[in-house]
Amino acid sequence: MSLLDTNNQITFTLKYKKQYHVLTMELDDTIGDLKSIAEEKTQVPKSLQKLIYNRIQKNDHKTLKQARLRNKAKVLLIGNSLQEIAKTNLTPIEKDVEDQSSWKVDSEKNTEFCNLQIHKKILNKRQPGVTFPQKYKGKHLRLPKRSIRDVWNEDGQRVQLTFKVNHDQLYIRSFGQKLVVKLDLIKDFYSQEIENYDGYSYFGLQTGYTTKSILWFYYVPSHYIRGIRNAILGDWKI
Repeated sequence: MSLLDTNNQITFTLKYKKQYHVLTMELDDTIGDLKSIAEEKTQVPKSLQKLIYNRIQKNDHKTLKQARLRNKAKVLLIGNSLQEIAKTNLTPIEKDVEDQSSWKVDSEKNTEFCNLQIHKKILNKRQPGVTFPQKYKGKHLRLPKRSIRDVWNEDGQRVQLTFKVNHDQLYIRSFGQKLVVKLDLIKDFYSQEIENYDGYSYFGLQTGYTTKSILWFYYVPSHYIRGIRNAILGDWKI
């Protein structure tokens, strides 16, 4: 990377779970170069990384310019470090000693998720964008062809969710950003109704080997929850 040509440089954010890394690279650098830096920052090996910007960036030889990466963009990294993967192969007793956080959410899957501290910061600050239509209470509707709007992510940003089931893709749009996640990358699904907000739920998509990789979305109309789960895990019955 040349330090002289600042006109050819861009500064963007690499997000990995709860980590945010501000990076400056040249447009002529490649996706492979970005993965090498990401490995240094997060300890996730290049071979286990999935970088998402508009879509999954699979070609390590593609330049950042060819990937249309821009200033102030946000790149999402999905993957697990070797240490995290090793923990998934431990015995149940070893897991309990080594890292209880890796199963905390799963063990409380059917409890009041709203009481967990990780959700309170969003639920206490944000509210539904629209009043829930009571005619849909207790019903299960198909996913809309258009976006599910007025949803909040774990960073407190308003997002739109578009499930393109025929293409096995989920589009996550926020202000100035669009991420595309392959549904077959999602390993588990969690959901819970929101206390004191009748008709609204929140859900989590586990994209890695541990619950630390869950992406959370809040104030989703409850009548879409079954459709979302079916799109990810296949048809099921309550």
